Amino acid sequence: MTTFLVLGGAGIVLVVLSLLLGDVLEGVLHLDALDNDLFSVSTLAAFIGSLGFGGAIGLALSGSLPIALATGLVVGLVAAFGALRLTRALRRDDATSFSADSLIGHTATVITAIPSNGYGEVRLSVGGHVRKYAARCARPVDAGETVWVSAVVSPTAIAVTPLERDDPALPPPSA
Repeated sequence: MTTFLVLGGAGIVLVVLSLLLGDVLEGVLHLDALDNDLFSVSTLAAFIGSLGFGGAIGLALSGSLPIALATGLVVGLVAAFGALRLTRALRRDDATSFSADSLIGHTATVITAIPSNGYGEVRLSVGGHVRKYAARCARPVDAGETVWVSAVVSPTAIAVTPLERDDPALPPPSA
């Protein structure tokens, strides 16, 4: 019984460490060798913790070690599968929120002045997430001005156009 409880506790410790250290823990453990979430810290923590606690419950209910091991393995695999699906769903949502096409037409606020044909910085809110991007414009734009995204230059840079409310030639910016 003690071994199962120690495994369950190890799973909890692994979850707490992953919450505190984030991707640093995965980098230290080199779990991304397959470029897959199957061996991520969250999946392993779910498996180890559930194997331990599921095995302890199986041993308490049946008194048989083989039944306890089978119970722990089944519960651990189900928990690992759930953690894997949840991790993939969370990453998929983040990737779709910030596709290049979704940035064009949104308004942004200049936080670092943009020199003529140079780069400054803008703050942009898309899908409820606030992001900062390097931004360039054909003319200088002062900090604090509102602009709209006219093109995506790279994953970290955008081209902007100053927002002039009285110019009918500009497309209406989306919120």
